[in-house]
Amino acid sequence: MISLGIDIGGTGCKCVAFQDDGRQLAVSYREYPNPPGKVSLEPLILRDSVFGVIAGCVAELSDRKQVAAITVSSFGESFVAVDAQGEPLGDIVMYFANSESGDFDELVERVGAERFMRIARVLPDASYSLAKFRYMLQTAPRPVWKFLPIASYLCFCLSGETVVDYSLACRTLLFDVERRRWSEELLECCGVGPMTLPDALPSGSTAGKLRPELAGQLGLGSEVRVVIGTHDQLVNALGAGVRRVGDCADITGTVECIEPLFAALPESLDFQRKNYACVPYFQDAGYVTYAYNISAGSVVKWYRDVLAPHLREEARARGVSVYDLLNESCPGEPTDLMVLPHLQGMGGTPDVLTGATGLFAGLTTRTTLPELYRAVLEGLTFEMAYNLEKLAQYGILPAALSACGGGARSAPWRQIKADILNKPIYFSLAEETGALGSAILGFAAVTGEKDIFPLAGRFVRHGEPAEPNTARAAVYRDKFEEYKRYRRFAVEQVKRHEEKQ
Repeated sequence: MISLGIDIGGTGCKCVAFQDDGRQLAVSYREYPNPPGKVSLEPLILRDSVFGVIAGCVAELSDRKQVAAITVSSFGESFVAVDAQGEPLGDIVMYFANSESGDFDELVERVGAERFMRIARVLPDASYSLAKFRYMLQTAPRPVWKFLPIASYLCFCLSGETVVDYSLACRTLLFDVERRRWSEELLECCGVGPMTLPDALPSGSTAGKLRPELAGQLGLGSEVRVVIGTHDQLVNALGAGVRRVGDCADITGTVECIEPLFAALPESLDFQRKNYACVPYFQDAGYVTYAYNISAGSVVKWYRDVLAPHLREEARARGVSVYDLLNESCPGEPTDLMVLPHLQGMGGTPDVLTGATGLFAGLTTRTTLPELYRAVLEGLTFEMAYNLEKLAQYGILPAALSACGGGARSAPWRQIKADILNKPIYFSLAEETGALGSAILGFAAVTGEKDIFPLAGRFVRHGEPAEPNTARAAVYRDKFEEYKRYRRFAVEQVKRHEEKQ
């Protein structure tokens, strides 16, 4: 049996085929034909891109008749509004677009921020779907039949059914997290009709069968199940091995997200005030939150492009990446430098301060570029250590982290994390943990296995962990206190500046 995992990202989409013995059989990727900086995407371009990667992946299989399931997971907040004929009513506003509006601010003031936090278990913000729902209701050329989150829209295109999983429903601001259903109270307050929303189902539920007229186009049979996946962070956690309370994924791409699994909803709304969400995990195993820093892989990329362009020719000649060369030359011991990595502002947890900037301290004429590179990795890790310190106040204390994503392939960075966080850092041997997590959901949907975690255990593989070094961990304990002093100063400066505006 083969399961296809679909991973929908902000710049492209991917389909990966997995055999039921855990082997990855084929992969197909397509980048959207969007110009740089565009914050919207045409729904039909998205649909055709996904159809293209499915067909491309299937074409590589020796026995396509074995394909039993297609599971779609995606980024959150964005959606496609469709009319009664299922036709899109406008472009997709991407999750990274600025959605701030006076209408939304007035709504939060009228409904009450605490009301949102108590029901939706997240700090109300215009980045969530609700603000865009209201705008679409006012501007759509025809009446809205359904608001479909991205994975829901693709499941609709594949099966004709309109469903959403709990984790993507959480990104709308209208989902009652504790009761696992759309909040009638918030829907009424916010002017969104309940019939415009898809049915909310547990993650990994079968949406329906592949539409017969589409099956031939994709090279598949019409008995293939279409399965609703999750918010991309959740399937990455599943693919990285998060199964029990205390497990924690560390997903490092353009954004770094630490995702711990904990048992119960925190009583205090301070958790939400610090921008930590509460999202139901698979099979009622507990909840996860997203502790994240938007300036992560993007800062390492900035270093590569601005400070290390001289390495491109050597990398080309050796047949490796510039990142490989940076990791080769990275010093093995802590630096005397301090980096605040907020080159794109503090956009994440526990602070959202768009006016924050980066800082490099301790530079001398003896400072080398490899030292600067290590200092960048240290600064990024200190920011996540700061998040873990905040989460510990609520009894969320992961014992180890399971790393995945592009950043997990950097051995120096994994060791820096082990030393600063003073925890073992495991790393996933699967490069496509999001697609893997989606494929696992597909296998479970077909086989009917009630407990998904033993099933996931047959697929998840970890390499040798990076263990904390006692001496370096001691150095970093002191340096972390210094980092927090720099960070407090930066926050105070931004707030002082904003007060003057």
